[in-house]
Amino acid sequence: MKKAKEKKIKEKKVRKIVYVLQNGKQLDRKAFLRYFEKKVLYTIRKFKLLEKSDVIAVACSGGKDSNVLLYCLAQFCKQRKQKLFALAIDEGISGYRDKLLSKLRKFCKKLGVTLKVYSFKKEFGFTLQQITRKIAAAGLTNCYVCSILKRWLLNKKARELKCTKIVTGHSLDDEAETIIENMFKGNAEMLARLGPVTGVASQKGFVQRVKPLYLCSGEEIVLYARLKNIPASAVICPLRGSTIRVEIRNFLNKMQCKHHEIKNAIVKCYLELAPILKKAYAAKGAGICRICKEPAAEKVCKRCQILELLKKQKTKRAS
Repeated sequence: MKKAKEKKIKEKKVRKIVYVLQNGKQLDRKAFLRYFEKKVLYTIRKFKLLEKSDVIAVACSGGKDSNVLLYCLAQFCKQRKQKLFALAIDEGISGYRDKLLSKLRKFCKKLGVTLKVYSFKKEFGFTLQQITRKIAAAGLTNCYVCSILKRWLLNKKARELKCTKIVTGHSLDDEAETIIENMFKGNAEMLARLGPVTGVASQKGFVQRVKPLYLCSGEEIVLYARLKNIPASAVICPLRGSTIRVEIRNFLNKMQCKHHEIKNAIVKCYLELAPILKKAYAAKGAGICRICKEPAAEKVCKRCQILELLKKQKTKRAS
């Protein structure tokens, strides 16, 4: 009896702490993994992100956030016998996207998840690298153009696969950055479209986007990936420039070091205001783009506006 007691005390002493919660509670590996997975499930249930009837498309970049999300949802959907696809967009950045996609293919195979890859080259006739000079000449940024084209393509392909939800790997950090960015830009309408369930109202042709990692911090996601040996590339896109988003991220990270709950407070405050914002812009409605016939907030969608703008640029394509 005495030996058993001593053994138990010894085990407690060697218990390795991997994470400390804001309330001071210390978590070992097993406790942290349970804590993280429960948080993801709590987010799904609290905000009613997924139904059993949903066909799910996970937007995968090959980075840490989307890989962790894909891993969690693969287990979740397997238990519920729910259909799941991984969707990836190849914007055509040599030495970067090709490497991420190679690792993503292996990861999806390991999880038993069907991966669908769509490329800018096939869909639009160019890679992102080939139009960087035109983007600069048009006064736009690579990140802005890339994000608009990716969102348009993801929605179209998810709908073709008969998916009812597009699941993205946006974290608490991402949401806090986006909230502040739209406030700095005075963009109340875009602010209204944020949240764990994006948009202000359902729209025909638009596949609803949801964020199961909404309450998870970037630090928690990185740790979960490391403990589970999930591929988590930290390589930054070589075409990413110095944008206001990067400045806001750096600013919030500095503030987070001094005030540990600041990102959480930003998102919590937004969630209280979100119903008011969404109600204010719900009446605006949306229609169909007269050019591509895809859902759009204006007569011509952002994707078609960008393509038309790039056509007018006479700059030579970047090699």
